[in-house]
Amino acid sequence: MCLALLAGVLTAAGVPSAAEAFSGPATVRATTRSVATTRSVAAVPPTGAFVRRAGTQLTLDGKPFRFSGTNVYWLGLDDNVRDAAGQPTVPTRFRIDDAFRAAQASGGTVVRTWGGLVGCPKCIEPHRGQFQDSAFDSIDYAVASAARHGQRLVITLVDNWDYYHGSKLTYTGWRGLPEWAFFSDPGVIADYQAYITHFVQHVNPYTKLAYRDDPTIMAWETGNEMWCQTCAGNYWDGSWTRAVADHVRSVAPQQLVIDGHGTDPSCRTGCLHEPSLDIASVDVVDDHFYPMQTDRVLSAAQTAARHQKAYLVGEYDWNNHRGGVPLTQFLDAVRTSGAVGALSWSVVPHADTAGFVDHDDGFQFFFPGRDDDERNRTDLLRSFATTLSGSAPTDVAPPAPCGLTQVPASGGTGLRWRGAAPAVRYAVQRRPAGSTTSWQGLTAQARDQVVLPAGGALWSDTTATAGKSFEYRVAGISVRGVQGAWSGAVRPGVTGTCPA
Repeated sequence: MCLALLAGVLTAAGVPSAAEAFSGPATVRATTRSVATTRSVAAVPPTGAFVRRAGTQLTLDGKPFRFSGTNVYWLGLDDNVRDAAGQPTVPTRFRIDDAFRAAQASGGTVVRTWGGLVGCPKCIEPHRGQFQDSAFDSIDYAVASAARHGQRLVITLVDNWDYYHGSKLTYTGWRGLPEWAFFSDPGVIADYQAYITHFVQHVNPYTKLAYRDDPTIMAWETGNEMWCQTCAGNYWDGSWTRAVADHVRSVAPQQLVIDGHGTDPSCRTGCLHEPSLDIASVDVVDDHFYPMQTDRVLSAAQTAARHQKAYLVGEYDWNNHRGGVPLTQFLDAVRTSGAVGALSWSVVPHADTAGFVDHDDGFQFFFPGRDDDERNRTDLLRSFATTLSGSAPTDVAPPAPCGLTQVPASGGTGLRWRGAAPAVRYAVQRRPAGSTTSWQGLTAQARDQVVLPAGGALWSDTTATAGKSFEYRVAGISVRGVQGAWSGAVRPGVTGTCPA
């Protein structure tokens, strides 16, 4: 995502000329069905084949490969959940799995994430030339989880925007150079190339494969929304893209290379940098939409096609937070344009306790949505995925909720629990505490798509008889009405737990 939209852009006292900045880099709503009586479709890991490019299209096992998907930028380090010192944390395995389950349930088969972790204590490269491979662990797990959930990955290798995980300014800062030097200084370019080499050659202990040998990783992106903000007129000549793309191709030849040069969000036509589209080592060009625009996506796809490159909508404003055309029109334009795929921004997972992780950039997606409008959009995304790929999204039984606890609530007994995608709603039952009588159904419409304060309730039983104790249980229900296993029953005064 273009963080400059939120926080402003870089300024500089001295703006270099185009020649100085680019002197040339060195070569360096269904009915409920019981899981017991309904056969659910298991997640299918990606095949052992790599995704290839054939002209303007992508192929898998020799067949066209088009996709819907999403962004999950925080798989390596999560700024949404912070430690006692206020620092970003390594995401839990539960949150990683939950994000992929949400992506899968939305019809997605590709997830885009950040791989550039530089300049911070928990980063892969905290200091120039010093790597700590322990920082790969959550990414290692995420790659394995992606495969289990039928997802392929686009990994972006550096961010244009100076955020908690580091950016181009981390590299220039290490050498005491201005921003524009990231795109032209031989030493800085060599530093970035060294990071790329170290990253793609890393061997994943979960899969026993080096990243560069793993077909789950579909593509490497040269960067997120890269552009020279301190160059006169935002000049760009593509030499940096060539140097980086050529290097990625040399160290990871089996995977695709995506040009991550950013385009002006206000641009409507002629937005792509055409000279960069003639770089042989680039397979795909990425474009972002805040807001969604049909004329621009059609124009850009045609431009990419003229240069025999695949075109990807790598981010878009799925909920019209910044206005733009309706989602239906935008998705139809993506489909007819010949773009290989579109990735929404962005999935937020369930919290480790109850409800969802707190993230509010305006584009957050709490599967399947927080209200009818968002849930209708999820239906559109699922339909779009089916149209684009030719196969319907899988529908699996949600995992059993955990951590079920009774809490005080106005007008009744409150319940909180940790849910999990692909649940879209939950069934709740009760019976007298300690009894063996049949369970009484209370609702099949409880929802958990909220950020819940400590001790807060997701749902309240307002029909409980005063002075009488009950025990409760809950179960998740999928988009198509497949019900998962029940949680453990919880009595008053007992705090439910979840697996570590």
